[in-house]
Amino acid sequence: IQKKWAESKIFEVDAPTGNHEKFMCTFPYPYMNGLLHIGHGFSLTKAVFSAHFNRLLGKKVLFPFGFHCTGMPIQAAANKLKREYELYGSPYPTFPPGRPTPDKTPAQDKQEPQLIITEGKVTLTWKAPGCTGQKAIKDYSLMASSGEADFKEIASIPHPSPEELADGKGRVSFQVPAEGTTVYKVVARLADGSTTPESGESEEISFGVSKSAVKQSGPPGKRVAKKVQAKSGDAAFQWEILKAMSIQPEDIVPFVEPEYWLQYFPPLGVRDLQRFGAPIDYRRSFITTSVNPYYDSFIRWQFRKLKKSEKIGFGKRPTIYSELDGQACMDHDRAEGEGVAPQEYTAIKMELLEHPSALQSLKGKRVFLLAASLRPETMPGQTNCWILPEGNYGCFEAASDMVYVCSHRAARNMSFQDIFPVWGNPKCLLEVTGRDLMGAKLKAPTAKYDAVYLLPLLTIKMDKGTGIVTSVPSDSPDDYAAFMDLMKPGKREHFGLKAEWVEPFKVVPIIDVEIDGEIRTMAAQYMCEKLGVQSQKDKEKLQEAHDVCYKLGFDKGTMSCGPFKGQPVKKAKLEFRAQMVKDSQAFLYSEPEKLVMSRSGDECVVAGIDQWYLKYGEEGWRAQIENHINSDAFRSYNDRIKESFMDAISWLKEWACSRSFGLGTRVPWDEQFLIESLSDSTIYMAYYTVAHFLQKDLDGKEKGLGNINPDELNDEVWDYLFLNGPMPKKSKVPKDLLQKMQREFRFWYPMDLRVSGKDLIQNHLTMALYNHACVWENEPDMWPRGFFCNGWLLVNNEKMSKSKGNFFTMEDIMAKYSADTVRVAMAESGDTLENANFSETVANKALLAFPVFLETMQALLNGSEPVEKRPADTCFADRWFANELNRLVSEGKTHYEKMYYREALKTCYFEFTKVFDQYRDISRACGRVPAESLVRQYYEWQLIVLSPIAPHFCEHAWGILGKSSSVLDATFPMPTSPVDVSVASQGTHIYDKVPHDFIKLGEKTSKLGQPTAATVYVAKAFPAW
Repeated sequence: IQKKWAESKIFEVDAPTGNHEKFMCTFPYPYMNGLLHIGHGFSLTKAVFSAHFNRLLGKKVLFPFGFHCTGMPIQAAANKLKREYELYGSPYPTFPPGRPTPDKTPAQDKQEPQLIITEGKVTLTWKAPGCTGQKAIKDYSLMASSGEADFKEIASIPHPSPEELADGKGRVSFQVPAEGTTVYKVVARLADGSTTPESGESEEISFGVSKSAVKQSGPPGKRVAKKVQAKSGDAAFQWEILKAMSIQPEDIVPFVEPEYWLQYFPPLGVRDLQRFGAPIDYRRSFITTSVNPYYDSFIRWQFRKLKKSEKIGFGKRPTIYSELDGQACMDHDRAEGEGVAPQEYTAIKMELLEHPSALQSLKGKRVFLLAASLRPETMPGQTNCWILPEGNYGCFEAASDMVYVCSHRAARNMSFQDIFPVWGNPKCLLEVTGRDLMGAKLKAPTAKYDAVYLLPLLTIKMDKGTGIVTSVPSDSPDDYAAFMDLMKPGKREHFGLKAEWVEPFKVVPIIDVEIDGEIRTMAAQYMCEKLGVQSQKDKEKLQEAHDVCYKLGFDKGTMSCGPFKGQPVKKAKLEFRAQMVKDSQAFLYSEPEKLVMSRSGDECVVAGIDQWYLKYGEEGWRAQIENHINSDAFRSYNDRIKESFMDAISWLKEWACSRSFGLGTRVPWDEQFLIESLSDSTIYMAYYTVAHFLQKDLDGKEKGLGNINPDELNDEVWDYLFLNGPMPKKSKVPKDLLQKMQREFRFWYPMDLRVSGKDLIQNHLTMALYNHACVWENEPDMWPRGFFCNGWLLVNNEKMSKSKGNFFTMEDIMAKYSADTVRVAMAESGDTLENANFSETVANKALLAFPVFLETMQALLNGSEPVEKRPADTCFADRWFANELNRLVSEGKTHYEKMYYREALKTCYFEFTKVFDQYRDISRACGRVPAESLVRQYYEWQLIVLSPIAPHFCEHAWGILGKSSSVLDATFPMPTSPVDVSVASQGTHIYDKVPHDFIKLGEKTSKLGQPTAATVYVAKAFPAW
């Protein structure tokens, strides 16, 4: 089938000379650091099905496809592989075993996982080395260390057999005693007497005695972990990742060069897409980066346009930053944390009035505890300050006579924002725990009290903020509950606190806000009492109270004290913060709102760096795209997609568009920088319209149909092609060719549909709207007309995971089933922003059903199963079946138009075949055979309406029908007459309800014995049908 399509060039389409309805759909070019997988395929089907369907409507359809190589992922992967070879050898490295990991219970809700301990032992597992230099593994040496003692071997564990290793999913296990405080690591001994490098160290585990067992079936008195210091799991080696793609070890070596990835993976992407039957015009395919001189020229032109329109600025901006890479780490450069932005905090400077014993070495210096706050306007309500007793804090040199105390993570972030003397290197003078500082006397800026005390709070998280938190019990339910707990003598005694650190401090009202119809002066106290909060352990009630207090207080509250008394809280926040900064009582700093890991493997920070940035969020620019999304010119297909775009537009602001190294296009006016990978991916859809004139191959090494050199593409040429500018005066490109290229763009643009996963709403898709609105500012009819987004894909109702065996590349899944049965299962998976589910059961059923369909079809066509040449309305069964076909094609068309592909599959395949099977059964029951004309009509219509989802199957069956043309060039069926509701109702009654009722009656009477007679009652009046 694919050979037939290739020979007829069925998916190659050019702009016609006359008027013709068109449809252009696109899909974000996938990143080429590996093979396409089933997740790509699922999102892709939304565009594929739409392209096929619109072709059946008689439109000229263009579906082009490119391959993304810009950015850090390929560069980082190549660098990682190079480091692995340097450390472990090439081409067959000797890798260490994985870090020993104790078995734990699954995490549930907010409960931390616990160790599974059976008969006084805990099971450790570790990943077997992925390669050991072509040497067999003899056994493993398991080593343990308690406290500060050196590691000593405690066991020798034989290497499992291949079968055992496969059953264990590549992991080795061994049980160790659950006692003391222990850390483990392992090394593999090889057959030649050498060893692998040592694994990383396990978690540090200390054991206590629990009255209840971890497992209900376990013996009483079973030990559980009292403390587990978590460490990250084993990251896969890049060599292993490539090996898992069926690349032989000898062939992996060239991947140390990033350019090799560009040569290797894009052609495999083309291979898999062709196998999938995607209706792509491959003449227009390309790869990105400066390796492709034509695309490079296009991106340079785009950025000059953005700069000329003053949409690009330069300066220090807080940006997610990779210290290892030495540059900004944008979304596509991240291994974890896509979409995470800098979170700005106000660091409140709480000065120590008396140095506790742990800080005696800092006497003579001013010491400030830094409390990170998102609500600086509430500072007049402070009654104390919170710290985590078990938290580890650093005392960092801020100046020769000044010290800041905060978490190490916060200090690291601050150091990249010019807060400490040396950029990127905070100098730690002393390390302390929170317990060392409890009871410290502090000066709280703007607070009512001259001094407050540092008190313990166990819910503080050291991976967010500074690890030190201000306490405002009148506004914060969490603070109120914790502060009231410490009013109890028993609680204070537990922590070793003095009464004078707590009892003299009364809650200070700071905000008036209406709750439940009355003005509340202390919202936190009111909500805690209303909800019956007994202690800080009432987490659900406190969360509810928090949501009410913070939302209403911030949105509708009024300041009741302090310098901005009487002002709305929203307004006071910024003014109060500015005043505190001016008075040196606070400063601003940022950190990633969640964990961000670069593809090079380091935890990212927020850094203030000089960079080029796009001015997204600019009022006038933002208004343009908001108006477009809300206009009739744009279709989002469902309200949730539209809401997601409006949300993204509300927060997307200045975007760093430059970085120092990686793959890509140089910033044309400042070539020390490269253009960031998302920033060069916003209007490239326009490039598709002329790509085949420019380049013949993916990387632009061969000239395309126009025989144009890259250096002939100056700004005048691009302006003429895309902006309807004047004909270039000095261009070497022939005028008639330029006119043809311009006509190509003007015919296809704007794109009618762009399909994507929902994760790209927050960056790429919204940025595409912004950049279209700038480049085609005077031509809004060139802006995108529609975006469709889908949710994540589960496989067999589980998240895709190699360890679960449900991660498939496109190549794998098509080899296991077939292209069309995979497409059927993907159509059935779902079409909303919620998680979809690819069911292998559905694919397998389709694999079994398609041959049966063809056998039945051939039997009816060759006479093995008889049909009758008669008028198509000879009997009621004929009229009913014809009416059902009309109904189903009408419903199917509606589902395709709305991109409800699960419903389209149900209607155009399952219901179609069900109705036909029912018609055959009815005909036999009436002593007749089906009408030949209706049988042929059914098969023609069935194959046409199913062809967007299963084109190979339908094309093959189309040939069996004797059609010489392609089913893809057919016309979507039009009902032969309006759907007759009366006939449909009669059919439902006769063929569904009556038989069902008689079956039920038969089942009921059979319990009384074999019936010998029946009475049929005929109504005197019945419905019109």
